[in-house]
Amino acid sequence: MSAPYALAAFTVTFLFAGDSCLLLERSRDRTRFPGQWTGIGGRVEPHELAGLAAAARREAGEETGLPDDALPPLVLRRVVLQHRPGSSELTLLLYFTGELPQPVVPPPGREGTFHWVTTAELSRLPLIDNARIVLPLLVADRRHDPAGHGPVRLGVARCAPDGTVVEIVWS
Repeated sequence: MSAPYALAAFTVTFLFAGDSCLLLERSRDRTRFPGQWTGIGGRVEPHELAGLAAAARREAGEETGLPDDALPPLVLRRVVLQHRPGSSELTLLLYFTGELPQPVVPPPGREGTFHWVTTAELSRLPLIDNARIVLPLLVADRRHDPAGHGPVRLGVARCAPDGTVVEIVWS
């Protein structure tokens, strides 16, 4: 296993409307995680490190096509540090949530297709490994702290030799 020599930060935003969550079903032609489901997000650019919520809003707007004024305020709730075997990057995943008054359906984009699903359906979906672990916690976080005033939770992912995230240990 090689040690990482670069840091990469990514935002992952889950938009909710009541008990439903907007998820991205990644295109089957994507190199990473084809056909799997996740939140909306992407890489934080170096100049955005001083404004993580702005980076999350930018990514959400780019992926969904929604204008900035249609996006709700975003709350950073959880951060996961992970290093997948064979990767040269130590990855920082910044998990945000946002509350919409009603579902809006973005058009399909190059990343994939968007779907609104109820929180009860989440366990039946082919979620990306880290989203499968974190998303139920975000649902619970929203229930216990709707405004997001609590502390941001920090987790470290443990990966199997094949690179699959098998566990996240939370501080």
